[in-house]
Amino acid sequence: MRYRVRHRNRYKYGQPVSLCHSHATLLPRDTLNQQVLGARLTILPMIEDVHARQDLFGNRVSQFSIDEVHTELNVVAESEVEVRPIRVDLDRDVDWADTSAIPAKARLYLRPSLYVSVKNQVVEQFAEQFFGRDCGLLEATNSLNEYIFHEFVYDHTFSDVETPVGLVLSEKRGVCQDFAHLMLAALRCKGIACRYVSGYLETDPSPGQPKLMGADASHAWVSVFLPGTGWIDFDPTNGLLPSERHVTLAWGRDYGDVVPLKGLMTGGSQHALEVTVDVSALE
Repeated sequence: MRYRVRHRNRYKYGQPVSLCHSHATLLPRDTLNQQVLGARLTILPMIEDVHARQDLFGNRVSQFSIDEVHTELNVVAESEVEVRPIRVDLDRDVDWADTSAIPAKARLYLRPSLYVSVKNQVVEQFAEQFFGRDCGLLEATNSLNEYIFHEFVYDHTFSDVETPVGLVLSEKRGVCQDFAHLMLAALRCKGIACRYVSGYLETDPSPGQPKLMGADASHAWVSVFLPGTGWIDFDPTNGLLPSERHVTLAWGRDYGDVVPLKGLMTGGSQHALEVTVDVSALE
């Protein structure tokens, strides 16, 4: 499938801003099953220089500064990507407790991060029901993935970025970001390397295909390292393994590593943020 993605962030400030330094993670990356055919960033007020670089995780980061007075900031990312389906053989499994085959680069994703702790007794007890002694890594992870989908309620009014994983677990509700963080916490407390993936879903699916939860905004899911195979993605919000309907933007240890737009500013007072996302299939 080939998609055109448009992601707009619009900040409206209560007071004029005289200077801002911003850091955007809004341009998609190439992956084993995804090719970026074109991508651009449009910024208003207009600026002459945008510094592009790769971060620690290989994501495409754009840095820019605006040193003129403004009351509104618009950052629009437009891209065209081609996504190929992935076939995952769930029968080709490994012992989830065998961490000896995890390479150094993947071990970065074993560590605690800003929003995902590896020392949470409640989460550890929750993970126990999936990771038994005779259970393979893929089997256990898929059971966890499906459990969150079936037992948790998608509720965009419940949480924000600061909502702790423990509260999401006790209330059994949240959004894709919450479900991804909960799944990461359960996996990491078992010593399993896993990463947070940000991206998009097809906004208007083809006839006969259901609309997936989270399709009208940026989406999040989880990728798990399987020794001998590599990284395999799981989407707990929709209870499935992502394929050609998921567009990958970036990945990291949790949401804090892949925030779409962040920075510092002088002035501004209160501000309002409007985000719109559209993913349209081109064929």
